[in-house]
Amino acid sequence: MVEFRQQSDAADAVVYRVDRIVAEGKTPYQNYLFFENEAHGLCIAIDGDIQSCQKDEALYHEALVHPALLWHPEPEKVLIMGGGEGATAREVLRHDCVKKCVMVDIDGEFVEACRRHAPTWSDGAFEDERLELLTMDINAYIRETDERFDVVIGDLVDVADWEGFLATLYSDTFYDALKKILAPGAIVATQAGMLSPANHTSHLHVRRGLSAAFGHIRSYGAYVPSFYSLWGYVLASDAPLEGDLAAIAQTVAPRASRRGERVLEKLGAEGFTGLFALPAWVESLLREERDV
Repeated sequence: MVEFRQQSDAADAVVYRVDRIVAEGKTPYQNYLFFENEAHGLCIAIDGDIQSCQKDEALYHEALVHPALLWHPEPEKVLIMGGGEGATAREVLRHDCVKKCVMVDIDGEFVEACRRHAPTWSDGAFEDERLELLTMDINAYIRETDERFDVVIGDLVDVADWEGFLATLYSDTFYDALKKILAPGAIVATQAGMLSPANHTSHLHVRRGLSAAFGHIRSYGAYVPSFYSLWGYVLASDAPLEGDLAAIAQTVAPRASRRGERVLEKLGAEGFTGLFALPAWVESLLREERDV
């Protein structure tokens, strides 16, 4: 039996049975593997890490995209950093108010592999006239663009080495540069790694980078079955992001029904509100981080 093994932390690993290898390859930037698994459907891995699985990718991508877009009263321009599968763009474009979405992914070969082997994940996003797909370094795009964005979504790979190059994409220096292309009241949302008692280092690193650059930040999380963990995300803005669960339910979640019939298709309004109901140990951890 062929297996795919992923180390979740220093003491644990998750093993996925590989029922069929769909595609594998190496680009100038990364190694990728597409394989089928009975429990999770089509799975996509980059450099040995699971990125998305067919059965639950919508839970991950809805949680990544919709909090920022629903918190903003009228987002018209959205930037996606990364997002090779096209699923992040799919969720952004379900908001009828979005007039333009720019997706910047450095690895055009991987994007093409996703379009070829996982076409349903983008669900027509690559053909939507509102989407501009650019294959280039996000740093170069930020330096060169004249656009101003209402929402920025960071769907970049998770960082294993916080002393390495990838860590710069979550740094205060990077976010300071990003702020130059934000419209007033803009919101940034990014995936921010695992939230487990044994492994939450990445989440804290991401929070620190954002908190150094923005006046307001807020963590939230979604349980993604194929990740075998609560997965963390962070919102950041210079506009307030406060609000208890009741306020979120009353003022933010109802916008979904006005934006498009498939917004929050898998999470639903109650599931959306639940993203901000973090376990007590996480809230305690974040309070300690704020007090440092």
